[in-house]
Amino acid sequence: MFPTDITDWLKARRTAEHAAYLVASFSETAQTLDSLGIRKDSELGHLYLHHGPWEVRGWYPLVEADEIEAQTKYAEEELEVQAGKFFALSGIEGEGIILYEKKTGAVFDVEFGQFEALASGTLKPTAPSVVEFLRWCKARHSER
Repeated sequence: MFPTDITDWLKARRTAEHAAYLVASFSETAQTLDSLGIRKDSELGHLYLHHGPWEVRGWYPLVEADEIEAQTKYAEEELEVQAGKFFALSGIEGEGIILYEKKTGAVFDVEFGQFEALASGTLKPTAPSVVEFLRWCKARHSER
């Protein structure tokens, strides 16, 4: 489902341990995604089922699928992120959080001080899709 450049990048960063975990946890991850309403054939579903979150980093590491619900609840309750609009794909690391907009599939790297702009709709997404977010992460990784 992902373009070759992204698939190759993710596979190159995967450890044997992560590969084994992906296989062993496939059914459980699929159930978790279903319970969240994330389609398995979506870009986000594909990421979690076939690659996992471990090696994907922009500023912050992504959480496991079974942590998305708790991180989303935290973002809604503590950071006043609009309820039902986003999934939190990271915890609060350093200076912000990664949010996935459910309706559009856009990904936001929201730093503290930008939550009002997010709420008003004036904050631009970091990437319009998961694939473009992964390209952004890949570019950031190559800069290091």
